[in-house]
Amino acid sequence: MLIIDEIQTGFCRTGKFFACDHFDLQPDMMCLAKALAGGVPIGATLLNADIKLEPGLHGTTFGGNPLACAAALAAIDVYQTDNLAQRAAEMGDYFEQQLRAADLSQVRALRRQGLMIGIELKQKVQEKLAQLLERRIVALPAGPNVIRLLPPLIVEPQQIDRVTAALREILA
Repeated sequence: MLIIDEIQTGFCRTGKFFACDHFDLQPDMMCLAKALAGGVPIGATLLNADIKLEPGLHGTTFGGNPLACAAALAAIDVYQTDNLAQRAAEMGDYFEQQLRAADLSQVRALRRQGLMIGIELKQKVQEKLAQLLERRIVALPAGPNVIRLLPPLIVEPQQIDRVTAALREILA
């Protein structure tokens, strides 16, 4: 059985509707949350037709309520009609080009899939994260030496340029 966790990677973040779409995978089960309802708390587990689940064997904290389900339907409509997967791929390409052109000497590697960006540093990231926050840029760590950037799917090029300029200041 192939179970795929798309809680963080799903809904256009990686440049495809689901991250597993990059690899032509057919999961038996997929876990969804976070972006599913555009910020309204919800969770969902999708099962293929071969999996039979008896009523009462599965529970969820954030699934099934009418408000969250309406928000999920509205969010999915926006993801599709506004082509946000394609936009994430394009803006991710632009972000990567800007970062590579910035000649960041403290960077060991750059990893990216759509608008999921990991900047691996040659040292620990905590001080650099604090310096970004001082510049009003919120980034999180992904391990001790990776800056994780997850810009919104509607990020504009000038916002990417602002982040790149800040990274150039602190990582050159």
